[in-house]
Amino acid sequence: MIPKAVALRLRNGEDAIETCESFDEVTVLFGEIVEFAELCARLTAMEAVTCINGVFSLFDKVTDAYNVFKVETVGQVYMLVSGAPERRPDHAQNVARAALDMIAQVSKMTTSDGEKVLVRIGMHSGPVAAGVVGLKMPRYCLFGDTVNTAARMQSHGEAGKIHISESCQKHLQKDDFISEPRGSMKIKGKGQMTTYWLLGLKKETPE
Repeated sequence: MIPKAVALRLRNGEDAIETCESFDEVTVLFGEIVEFAELCARLTAMEAVTCINGVFSLFDKVTDAYNVFKVETVGQVYMLVSGAPERRPDHAQNVARAALDMIAQVSKMTTSDGEKVLVRIGMHSGPVAAGVVGLKMPRYCLFGDTVNTAARMQSHGEAGKIHISESCQKHLQKDDFISEPRGSMKIKGKGQMTTYWLLGLKKETPE
């Protein structure tokens, strides 16, 4: 998967290495289908594939509605970013809106045996390096601690919730987003971190 703007640069003769850039501020999201191994054990292979395809197809539609880019899917994990390759001051807000939409849409889904489908989402804001990697199957990749931290936010989160870092929350607190402190917790590879739950958007009060 390569962003349109980057693909155009490649078509115009740039080498893949020339697409590599540093970005001071982006927001990265990881979303994972919870207890996917148990789901696979319970369903037939075709039913499990249909389920994950349904979730990721839904996520694809959500990303199309916001200024975010789908980076990749690996197994039952979906990754997206805003702020790269197009630098945007509202990167955290774009990803937050996408995340809330993802949770809302998946909450309506059930598996073929009637069980609810649950996802767990994590978000973090910070710097990354990004560019096209590979010759046979080139794709746009993100590198840096921001990616690792976003993945940790997801893995230390809870089903049906959006777990965000303090840096991400600072971007959102001046807007109409509702969050609550989760408190300080030990994050693998990061030590103690103050994290938050993203709950939603403030409803406009009618005049």
